Amino acid sequence: MALSPADRQKRYRERMNAEGVKRYQVMVPQSVAEKVNRLTVTLNWNKSELFTRLVESEFGRTFHR
Repeated sequence: MALSPADRQKRYRERMNAEGVKRYQVMVPQSVAEKVNRLTVTLNWNKSELFTRLVESEFGRTFHR
């Protein structure tokens, strides 16, 4: 029997939670969105990878001086 969309979504969220993945949804200015797109294309990273690397880098600069 096929899963309903709600059941598929529930399964997806459970899997992401089990893997320790947290979802963030943020609004950014258009100019920032364009820079994000340019960075992802240039660096061949997806948005998740880009934001992870940026946050890890800034965390290191801020707390590990």
